[in-house]
Amino acid sequence: MGEKPAIKRPPSFILAQVPIEDQSRQRPPVPQLSWWSICTRWFQYHSVQVRWDIERWLARLLHRRWGS
Repeated sequence: MGEKPAIKRPPSFILAQVPIEDQSRQRPPVPQLSWWSICTRWFQYHSVQVRWDIERWLARLLHRRWGS
C-alpha cells in the first residue's frame, strides 16, 4: 500500500576519495635469500613430498586409509 521509496545516495558518497600519505615513508626492501637457503628450502620441500608419496604408497599396499 504505502511503500516508501528507497533512499538513493549520490555516487560521490560511495566512492569518496581517500587522501594518500606522504610517499617518503616506504617499506624497507625485502632481503634476498642466499643461494644456500634457497637450496635448503627446496630440498626440505621435496623431501616432504617424497615422504608423503611413500606413505600413500604403503597405505595403498596395506589397504589402509592414508593420513588417519
